[in-house]
Amino acid sequence: MYVARAEWEEHYSDGKGFRRLGDKERRLLSEHVPAPGDGGRALEVGCGTGDLSVFLTSLGYGVDAVDYADSAIARARERHPDADRVRWICGDVERDDPVDLHPGGYDLVVLRLVVPFLTDRTSVLRGLGERLRPGGAVVVITPVAAHTPPERRGIALDEDEIRVLAGPWEQADRFDADQLAVLVLRGACPTGTGATAADRQRPGGR
Repeated sequence: MYVARAEWEEHYSDGKGFRRLGDKERRLLSEHVPAPGDGGRALEVGCGTGDLSVFLTSLGYGVDAVDYADSAIARARERHPDADRVRWICGDVERDDPVDLHPGGYDLVVLRLVVPFLTDRTSVLRGLGERLRPGGAVVVITPVAAHTPPERRGIALDEDEIRVLAGPWEQADRFDADQLAVLVLRGACPTGTGATAADRQRPGGR
């Protein structure tokens, strides 16, 4: 579901936002993707007004928070004036080259309520996977079509779309948080192998 940048600018300029970060999402992130013992670096793609990025700092991360709406970044800065472990970045991870991302890579990349709006989901996730440090994870949090009204279908993924996202990863764990799917993806395949998690579970798979 493509939405033009101007529409996102208007959305945040008008004071609108999205579903607030829930307690179950916080618990799942705390349990499954805590920061490494010596701290870590996280990237949030589509940070909006920044609540998730600030929460990630409580887990021990320094965070690069990216959104392509200037109005979203402005509201995030205003909402979290003391978030000194968050670096707010205006840019489009899918289209802008280069976005000012951390050259040393990331221990965690999170896309919350973002993936349905990407034009090329597979390519974006593959590129983000290439930025992971060893042992790192990509977390996708998304509405599920089965729990979404038909008129809002564009903001959600169905089960087939979720399986496609999970397929290229060595480990893909799924959890549920108040009718949101939470995918924790680790070990992206090298580009072009075509192998899937299911392939690697079969005899002879990796």
